[in-house]
Amino acid sequence: MILVAIVTYNGLKWIDSLLQPFLYDRDQLEIAVVDNASTDGTPDEIEKRYPFVRVLRRPSNLGFGAANNLLMEEVQAKECYEGIFLLNQDASISAETIRALADYSQQHPEIGILSPLHLSSNGAVEQGFAHYLPEPPYHGFTELSFINAALWYLPRQTLLKVGLFSPLFHHYGEDLDYAHRVRFAGLKIGFLPHLTGQHFRPSTAISDEKTLRLKQAYHLAEAINPLLSPLLQFYRGHLAPFGEALLSGGNRRRSLLKMARNLWQMRPMMKLWRQRPPLDLEGLQRALNRKELAPLLLFVYNRPRHTERILQNLLQQPEITHTPIYIWSDGAKGADDQQAVEEVRALCRQIPKAQLHCQPTNKGLAHNIVEGVTNLLQMHDRVIVLEDDLILSPYFLRWMNDALTLYAKEKRIAHLHTGTFYTSPKLRNNHPLYFAGSWGWATWQDRWQELWEADGKQLLQQLEQDPKLYQRFRYGGFMDFPKMLRRQITGENNSWAVRWHASLLLHQKLSINSNPPLVTNDGFDGSGTHSGGGGRYHTAVAPYPLYADPIAPTSEDPEAYHILRRYYARTNNKVMKGWYKLKELWQRYFG
Repeated sequence: MILVAIVTYNGLKWIDSLLQPFLYDRDQLEIAVVDNASTDGTPDEIEKRYPFVRVLRRPSNLGFGAANNLLMEEVQAKECYEGIFLLNQDASISAETIRALADYSQQHPEIGILSPLHLSSNGAVEQGFAHYLPEPPYHGFTELSFINAALWYLPRQTLLKVGLFSPLFHHYGEDLDYAHRVRFAGLKIGFLPHLTGQHFRPSTAISDEKTLRLKQAYHLAEAINPLLSPLLQFYRGHLAPFGEALLSGGNRRRSLLKMARNLWQMRPMMKLWRQRPPLDLEGLQRALNRKELAPLLLFVYNRPRHTERILQNLLQQPEITHTPIYIWSDGAKGADDQQAVEEVRALCRQIPKAQLHCQPTNKGLAHNIVEGVTNLLQMHDRVIVLEDDLILSPYFLRWMNDALTLYAKEKRIAHLHTGTFYTSPKLRNNHPLYFAGSWGWATWQDRWQELWEADGKQLLQQLEQDPKLYQRFRYGGFMDFPKMLRRQITGENNSWAVRWHASLLLHQKLSINSNPPLVTNDGFDGSGTHSGGGGRYHTAVAPYPLYADPIAPTSEDPEAYHILRRYYARTNNKVMKGWYKLKELWQRYFG
C-alpha cells in the first residue's frame, strides 16, 4: 500500500485536477488530505465530491512540512505501507505513475527520493524543476542534488532512516533540508524521465516579502546542512546573510539585518535539532494507537499577546484535535484590567470545542489553579496543566500523554514536568526528581486527592521535624524553598507550587522530567503574577518528538539532582540575580 499525502490550504480551484485521476484507479493507493484550516470550503468539497479521500482537518495552518509529517509518521509506524507519495495541491499525477515509481524504488533501495519529470500546464518542463536539470538527453534514472517536493515518492525505509521534515521550517526550505539529509544518509535523489506529473505552479513575479522568506529558508537549511563542515554551516547560515545586509542599503538592509538576527536567535534550536535522537518507533506506535487523550487545563488572565501565542502553540500539536480543552479565566482585579480580560476571553472562545470557565471575580493564580485542577480531577483521572506565559514544543502533548499512560499505575510517580530549565548534556530524558516544576506539568486524580495539602504551616512543621528533608528542600542553601513556604504562610506570596513541591518531597513521590524541555517560560517581562528572573530560565524547546521510558524509575536520579542544585548555585547568587534583573529591564524597555 502506498499512502498519497496531500496538504491543502484554500485549494478549491485545484481539487478536480488533483483528485480526478484517482476517481476510477486507486489500486494499491490510499489517498489522504491534511487540510490546513482552509477558509474556502476545500475540505467540505473534497468530502462531497471524492468520498474515498480521508480528510484530516487541522484547526490552524501547520505549514507544508508539519502537515505532511502527520501522514509520514503513519508510514513510519505501519508496516502495511511500502512508501508515501507527497503530492502538492497544485499538481496532478496518475495512479499508474505512482505505482511505477514505487516499483522502481523497490528494485533500487539506494534511492531515497524518486520523482517523475515535472511538466507545466503547457506540457513544457516546469521552470522550477528545470533549474536543477543537467543538459539533456536523459536516459533512465537521472540523479540530482535536489528536487522540489511537489511530486516526491519516499520509500518507507527513507522515512525510517532520515525521519520527518524539520519543524524549524514553516513553508519554504523544508524540502531542501530534507534533500540534504537524504544525501547525508547515503541515499540518492533523482527522477525517471519517462514518467511525468504536472505541477501547475503559476509563473508570477515573486514579492520582496516572499523573496526574503525564501532567502531565510535557504540560509537556515545551510546552517544545519549535515553535508557541510561546522565552519561552512556558520558561514553560509549566519555570516553570509549578515554580510549581504551590510552591503545593502535602505529598507533592504533593514530587512536583511532582521533576517540575519532571526537566524542568529534560532541557534539554540538548531543545536537541539542537530542533536536529535534516533526514531523511537515503539513510542511513535504508542502515540498513534492511543485512543484516549488527557484533558488540557489552561489558565489565563489579562495578557492577550501571551494567550494568543500559547493558543497557537496548542493548535500546532498533532494531538490537539482529539484533546479535551478546558480554559480557566480569572476575573479582573479592577476596571483597569477588565478590557484585557475580555480580550483574552474573546481569543479563547475562538478555539474549537474548548470549554471556557470565567471567574466572576479575581481569585488569584494560586487559588485559580488549585480550584481548577481539583474540579477537573473530579471529572477526569488525569490532567495536563498550562499557564498562558509558556512557549510549547509541537510535541508537548505527545510526551505528556505517553508519560501519563505509562506511569498511571506507578504510584511512586506523582508529577510530570516538561519545563526543564536546568539543561545539561549529562541530563537524560525522563529523569526522576523530588521536584515539582510548574511550567507544563501533569498529574493524576488519585495523586492529587491524596497528596495535595493546602496548609503550608503543616507542611513546614513536617519538614522541620526531618533535618535531612529540610536541607534537601533548600538545595544546599542555593534555593531556599523553606523561606518561600514561610512567605506563603505569612501571606507574602500565594504560591501553590511550593506547597505541592513540599508535599511530594515529604511523601517521597517522584516527578518525571523531559529533556530537552518541551516548554519554556516567557513570562519574565513584568506582565505576570510571579515575574522576575530575566533570561535565567529561558531555554529552547525540543523540535522533535520525545517519549516516556516504558521502564518506570523507582528512585531519584542523583546526577539530575546535582545538575539542578549546581544550576541554582550558579544562577541564584546576588551577582547573577542583579545581572538577570538588568537583562529583564533592558528587554522590557528596549527589547
